[in-house]
Amino acid sequence: MKKGAALLLLLLGAGFIAGLLHLFNLRFEAGDVFPPYSSLRADPLGTKAFYDSLDELISTQRNFEPLHRLGDGRNTTLFYLGESPDNARFSTNEYRIFETFVRSGGRLVFAFAPSYAAPRANRFAKPAPATPPLVTPTNAPARRTRRQAEEFRDPRTVPIQEYWHLDFDYAALKRNDDGSFAPGLAGRKSETALPPQLDVHSALYFDSFGPDWDVHYARRDRTNEYAVLIERAVGGGSIVLAADSYSFSNEALRQARLPALLTWFVGRNHHVIFEETHLGTRSDPGIAAMARRYRLHGLMAALVILAGLFLWRSSVNFIPPTEEQLSGEQTHQVAGKDSTEGFINLLRRNIPPVDILRICLEQWNAAAGTTRRPPASKLAAMQQIIDEQNALEPRHRNPVRTYQMFCEILTQRT
Repeated sequence: MKKGAALLLLLLGAGFIAGLLHLFNLRFEAGDVFPPYSSLRADPLGTKAFYDSLDELISTQRNFEPLHRLGDGRNTTLFYLGESPDNARFSTNEYRIFETFVRSGGRLVFAFAPSYAAPRANRFAKPAPATPPLVTPTNAPARRTRRQAEEFRDPRTVPIQEYWHLDFDYAALKRNDDGSFAPGLAGRKSETALPPQLDVHSALYFDSFGPDWDVHYARRDRTNEYAVLIERAVGGGSIVLAADSYSFSNEALRQARLPALLTWFVGRNHHVIFEETHLGTRSDPGIAAMARRYRLHGLMAALVILAGLFLWRSSVNFIPPTEEQLSGEQTHQVAGKDSTEGFINLLRRNIPPVDILRICLEQWNAAAGTTRRPPASKLAAMQQIIDEQNALEPRHRNPVRTYQMFCEILTQRT
C-alpha cells in the first residue's frame, strides 16, 4: 500500500511538471509574454510573421546585445520597431554608432508605436497601459504628458528631434460611431514604386525637418498635410522614420498586406536585423552561456568527473593500512558491541566478582521495599546459601548458580 501511494504521488508530480512545461511552451509559442512589435511575438501585436517571411528569403537575425556591438551596416537593414516617441532618446555615442552603421551602407528604419491622440496636457493624467490596444480601440489610451516625460529623461541622452533636427507633433485621428479611432489615409508624395495610399494608425507626424529629408507619405486633413514617412540619405546608407509600426505587425500582414512597402523598407540589402533591446528583451550571458558559446561542454564534464573522483578518494582508502596504524587504532577501541555488553563491561571494571552477588542482593532489598518483601522463610533460605558461598574460597564460588538458586526459592509457592 505504501509503495502504491508513493508511485501515485510520483505520477501526480510528474504530471504537474509536464502540464506546467506545456503551459510555458504555449505562452512562448504565442509570444504574448514579449512586448508589442517584438519579432518574437506571434499574436496580432507582434512582428514575428514579418521576421519569418524575411528569414525564408534573406539572412535575418535578432539583436539582443548592446548597440556598441552592432558593427558596420554593409548590406544590412536595421529595424527599430515599436519605439515610443517619448523614449526615442540616445546618447551621443549611440548616435555615432547609428551614423557609422548608416554611412557604411546600412539602412536604419525607425517605426514608432501608434499614438492615437496628442499627449494630455494635464500632468496628473492617467498613465498609458503597458499593452497598447489593437487597430480599432474603443478608447484612446492615456499617455504620459511631455512634462511628465521630461521628469524621467536621462540628462546624458538627446532626443531624436534635437539630434536630427526635426519635430514630433500630433494630429488627432477621427473617431468612428462606436468610439474607436479610424485610421488616417496617407497619400504617396514621391516618385517611387510604393503603393499610392497608406493607412496610418497613429496621430504622430513629423514636422519642421530640413530639405535633406524626403517625404514619401503624408496624411492630408483638409488643407494640411502631415508627413508620416520620411527618409534621409547619409553616406552610403539612409535613415527612415515611420510614424506607425502597424504595417509590420502580424495583424497588418493578415488583413492589410503591403508587400511593396515592406520590400521598400528592407531596400537592396541582403541582411536584416531586428532590434529587440529597446523593447526590454536583452541577453545577459552568464557562465553557462559562455560555456555553450565556446563549446566548453567537455571541460565542464571533465570537472564534474574530477570532483566525483576527489570525493570518492576522500571517502575510500585504496591503500591497505600499515601495522603502526592498526596498532594505533586498536589502542583506542572500546570493548562491547551494544548497550547490554557495554553495561556488562562497565560492571566488570567497577565491581569485583566476589562482591557482585552481595551488591545485587543489597540493591534488590532496597528496591523491594516492605510491600513486595518475600516471606521470612525464603529470606532465611537465601541467607543460608549466601553463608555457604562465603565459607568457600573465592575461586570456588559460583555466583551464577547462586543466582539461579535465589530465583528458584522466590518462585516457590508457600
